[in-house]
Amino acid sequence: MKLNPQYRYPEKFKDQAIEFFNSYDLEKEVACPDAKIAGLPDKTLRVCRFCGLKYPKVAFTKEAHIISELLGNRFLVSDFECDECNYKFGKYENDLAHHLGIARTVQSVKGKNNVPKFKSADNTLKIENIQKQDEGNIVEIRRFDRFNQTFEFDKENSQTIVRYKKPPFTPLKVYKSLLKIALSCISKEHVNDYKSAFEYLRTNKYDETHKGFAIIYSYTMPLTFSFEKPVVMIFKKKNSNARLFTHVFTIFTLNIIYQLVIPFNKNDFHFYKNNGSVLTLWCPPLLGRDYTYPVETIRVSTLDLSSTEKLENTYENLVIPMTKKTYEKSRFKDKVNGEITEEDFDGNKIVGFDLLRIDDNTTDK
Repeated sequence: MKLNPQYRYPEKFKDQAIEFFNSYDLEKEVACPDAKIAGLPDKTLRVCRFCGLKYPKVAFTKEAHIISELLGNRFLVSDFECDECNYKFGKYENDLAHHLGIARTVQSVKGKNNVPKFKSADNTLKIENIQKQDEGNIVEIRRFDRFNQTFEFDKENSQTIVRYKKPPFTPLKVYKSLLKIALSCISKEHVNDYKSAFEYLRTNKYDETHKGFAIIYSYTMPLTFSFEKPVVMIFKKKNSNARLFTHVFTIFTLNIIYQLVIPFNKNDFHFYKNNGSVLTLWCPPLLGRDYTYPVETIRVSTLDLSSTEKLENTYENLVIPMTKKTYEKSRFKDKVNGEITEEDFDGNKIVGFDLLRIDDNTTDK
């Protein structure tokens, strides 16, 4: 099969790509605009696609973002999300933010206001994004105790590993936050096909009984790589009789590609009842020509987000590539007089370091 040249992916994923694109076509692509959208219908004429209610039974006073602001979307808003649903989904987004950990801070992604600061749940680490006039965008990483295990200096592989504890989050709310984006992005013609999905999203009545769908497939690139803005792709199966989910949702954001099948399409129900299984195919990582990192740096994960129990002790590592020279000498700044001295490298003396973000998708020390 000759694939469409728009689908660029690492050679390692060729077999997966052939299988996926034999079965699915790109139906819709959603990108974030650079300015506010004009021409949205008057708020008195709107109908909420999530709860089905319309003005004046529900209000539409809030700006409802199709893709969450915390992922870097400022201007892509909808005319079909009422204030009540917007409030409910906002609570899901808190869990998504906690699940993402330090990614938004390191990637300098603004939320509603500024780039968020990060403080680990066990109070061992803090990260702050600072814009310095002379130096540019600096990410300050500091540990509170230089003798704890927050930093690991791997001299052999020329990398520093920062281990941190995430704030608590509920997996199912993370899933529903992504599902909400998917259901916001589907074309209007498919909304009625997903009535059950909207009910599952808005309520908790099926949380304990419908657990098989809350699976996320992800590709995670190094934090020194980033997508400029969030982009969504929705793929639709070519053969309506194929035992496949009708739609696969993919979002490219930060340094991550998340995928999920959009569940509860009414046209898929007969597959559930007949032997109770539907085949899941995942799109390969579509990265384009600008991805210059070794393919081995792409971490492939399958996340089961069906749990309704809050996770309190989730740890993750930030791996920062360094040069071998980094581990030979270190520069120290005197807090009193500002004097800078250079000494032989000693990890126990390192309380923190700064990362300078530059425009070519790399990070330097």
